[in-house]
Amino acid sequence: MDPQAGSMGQIILNTLNALDDNVLAAVMAQLLNNKPELAPGLVSLAVPELTYAPAKAFTERRCSGTIKKLSPEMGLGLIDCPELSGVFGCDVMVSAEQVGNFLEGAEVNFAVTLNDDNKPQAFDLMGNEPSMPSMGGMGGMGMGGMDGGMNPLMALMAGAMGCGGKGEI
Repeated sequence: MDPQAGSMGQIILNTLNALDDNVLAAVMAQLLNNKPELAPGLVSLAVPELTYAPAKAFTERRCSGTIKKLSPEMGLGLIDCPELSGVFGCDVMVSAEQVGNFLEGAEVNFAVTLNDDNKPQAFDLMGNEPSMPSMGGMGGMGMGGMDGGMNPLMALMAGAMGCGGKGEI
């Protein structure tokens, strides 16, 4: 880094440190809205122990999609979810254990988390139709899509996280 950039960075850091906590939070929120690709690194630094899905992911933040491809030999599948694909640039991965009895082409809704590679990973799959089998022990709660669109934190985290191409397992 050139010395002038380092000096400017220190000035910005000092200015941010002097801000009231509420103002600083608002500035950081706006920065993450403008540059969502920063969110994964910040989350990893700030709360590395958050490796489990929050309970709200099961009930409030569900997505819908179509099982696009299953690869039993690899123990993986892909879900086509336009909402998440628009943010992450890739299909949603799902493990064979979560797929259960669903077949390619099945319409499902699911909870989502990010895997170790910061790619979207589906869990707790349920059929969008009451007659379809569901997994995850939640008994076909029939949750639809993510009310009102993408969870803001998920949208912030998505950014440029290198999901790979669509359709890759």
